[in-house]
Amino acid sequence: MDRFEDPAVKYFSPRVTDRDRAIFEAGIALGMVIHQFSGIPVKFPEQVKLLEKVIEYAIMSQPFKKKAAVKINIEIPRNKGPYAYTTLRSRNLDVSIIVEYGKTIVKARLRYISELDYTLAYIEDILEKSKSIIVEENTHDHESA
Repeated sequence: MDRFEDPAVKYFSPRVTDRDRAIFEAGIALGMVIHQFSGIPVKFPEQVKLLEKVIEYAIMSQPFKKKAAVKINIEIPRNKGPYAYTTLRSRNLDVSIIVEYGKTIVKARLRYISELDYTLAYIEDILEKSKSIIVEENTHDHESA
């Protein structure tokens, strides 16, 4: 991606690199997941798969997201009474995303770490794409067309 394809780039400091921006965009997405989806009532097992897809779509709706995978680990109450439900908490979420901004690709994750007793958002990997990788990708794209 060339910078001219991002109409918001003019609002960021010129010292912000593609790497900085990719990391920033990853953090925005993981923060959104925690703050938008925590507290949702969950009563039915089939609801879990739907929520996973909804969260993935929400992430992919944001700019520069290339991939999102969500796994919800939650215990559904066995009691079938009218008040038998639980609520989604950050510790129930395992979210992996890939963000691409310019020549930088960031793989980030949000998951509960029992050792920390905390749901941690962190960077799993960062890749700076070289021109040779871009050329190879473009060549491959043409071959499959």
